[in-house]
Amino acid sequence: MKNNIFLRILALAKPYRGRVALAMLFALIFAASSGATLAMLLPIFDDVFGAREDSVSTLSLEQAMSQSVLPRLQEFWDSVKGGSASSAVESIKTVPGAFLDGIHRSTPSQALLAVIVTIVSLIFVKNLAFFLQTFFIASVEEGMLRDLRMKVYSHLLRLDLGFFSRSRSGELTTRITADVVRIKRTVTQALITLVRQMFLLGVYFVITLWVSWKLTLVTVAVLPPSMALILLLGKSLRRKSHRSQEKMADFASFLGETITGVRVVKAFAMENFEEQRFLKSVNAHRKYEVSLRRMKALSGPLTEFLGSVAAGVILWYGGNAVIDGSGMSPGKFMVFLAAALSMMDPAKGISKTYAAIQAGLAAGERVFGIIDTMPAIVEYGSAIVPEKLSRSIRFENVSFGYNPGNPVLKNINLEIKAGDIVALVGPSGGGKSTLADMIPRFYDPDHGRILFDGIDLRKLSISELRSQLGVVTQETVLFNDTVFNNIAYGSAGISMEQVEKAAEVANALEFIKALPLGFSTVIGERGVTLSGGQRQRLAIARAVLKNPPILIFDEATSALDTRSEKLVQQAIDALVEGRTSLVIAHRLSTIKKATRVLYIDNGRIIEEGTHETLLALGGKYYKLWKMQF
Repeated sequence: MKNNIFLRILALAKPYRGRVALAMLFALIFAASSGATLAMLLPIFDDVFGAREDSVSTLSLEQAMSQSVLPRLQEFWDSVKGGSASSAVESIKTVPGAFLDGIHRSTPSQALLAVIVTIVSLIFVKNLAFFLQTFFIASVEEGMLRDLRMKVYSHLLRLDLGFFSRSRSGELTTRITADVVRIKRTVTQALITLVRQMFLLGVYFVITLWVSWKLTLVTVAVLPPSMALILLLGKSLRRKSHRSQEKMADFASFLGETITGVRVVKAFAMENFEEQRFLKSVNAHRKYEVSLRRMKALSGPLTEFLGSVAAGVILWYGGNAVIDGSGMSPGKFMVFLAAALSMMDPAKGISKTYAAIQAGLAAGERVFGIIDTMPAIVEYGSAIVPEKLSRSIRFENVSFGYNPGNPVLKNINLEIKAGDIVALVGPSGGGKSTLADMIPRFYDPDHGRILFDGIDLRKLSISELRSQLGVVTQETVLFNDTVFNNIAYGSAGISMEQVEKAAEVANALEFIKALPLGFSTVIGERGVTLSGGQRQRLAIARAVLKNPPILIFDEATSALDTRSEKLVQQAIDALVEGRTSLVIAHRLSTIKKATRVLYIDNGRIIEEGTHETLLALGGKYYKLWKMQF
């Protein structure tokens, strides 16, 4: 599972593989120039400041390089022209040694000049390579971040309502914000930082082998126990990171709930209570985050300590080899010591990178968990594009439950004829809204089927089916945008004249014109700057503009005052004229014009008829009517 997640994360960089390749090339150049800079310690100690074994050369730098380097370059060029790749590689491998030999054969002052120019040039190349690596990887990072967020967001939009009823909004928000950033860092760490550190480690290791393979064995002796400890730390880091991210999602959800319900919090003077609840939530996250950071802080020092042990051993054996004169010059020892000590930094970087990758893998599991969730509502085979409803919508033995073994609808048989206004009444929790949600295919029946002009809903194109529906609910959904854009939502190519007519039909034109900027007024998140009745009339105007043949009103007036209810009811009456309509209402005064009334309780249709016939029946509908009038 872990390897699968890692490969899926790396696959996110595939569209940017060209820039990734360039970044890795410059990482290699960075590592090579870093190693070459260290190698320049050899001529400094042996040829500039050290006592030479042979007589001091009187050759100029140009003469020395002509005798040492130019023949090697000529051999390389001849191999290239001759088409011998192996010979060309062998020739180019001798150039660094020939360069050092040229420095050795020149005068000390000329050698010093050559070393200074070379070091400055190498440092320039190293830093230029680092800049170019960062230059290319920045666009890769942000491109991947955008792509993954869009992938998660697009998938969320296509998941069924059941998924959202089971998930917390704060948790989903965390997935698409914080978790996606962690995944981005994982790719960066894995493809760039880790590669650069491994290149550096490899270059320094080759230098130590070049100087003394025996001392190199001493150096690497510390690596196996170090890597074993790093792997153990990595497993613990991943586990703690996963728990920390879960706790972050918890308090993000809690925060969202509090902000949404702040009116209730203040109305019941529950500020102190909510503060304590929030404190408990953030403390739980703090506990795991502190533990995680402590664990991360341990990996670097541990690697450095083990490296210092190796450095002490190197100093002892290498220093004695120089003192005894047993074949190692001071220059070679300084190069070896510098390379060996320099290995500690990339080794420590690799351990930190591994820790960061583990945190990213934990985030990846959570994000890919969303992406891998299959929507329960899908189109089957070749979807049929439905014509405008001409006959009826028919429920045949429909049963449905949100949870197995707990049905909300039980064996519903119902026919809604084209042009009918069907009202659903009954106690809360009886199944009215669930029944209405079956028509746009927000849910599919567990048993039975729903027919649209004789065709099973599951065979229809979902988008085409929903294009024939207009839905107005009690909890009006408006966006932090202008009045115009909220009314025109879901309708393309709409003119101001059309929007104004829709607002007029919905009894909304008067209050819209009274707004500071009229139709250009931004109404705030969820339409917070408007009253409940105004928000509801905007939702109705949206349905008017869409001009759907089928309308669903779910408790559209239940939360309104008397005046607002009257205005909204007038708008509803104007809208349902000549359309197939399903009206759910607690206030029975809003359904007098219904051609048929259904009393639904405990998932079943208990009574059915017109308003007058149900009153005459004297049953549950009659009792409900008497309670209100």
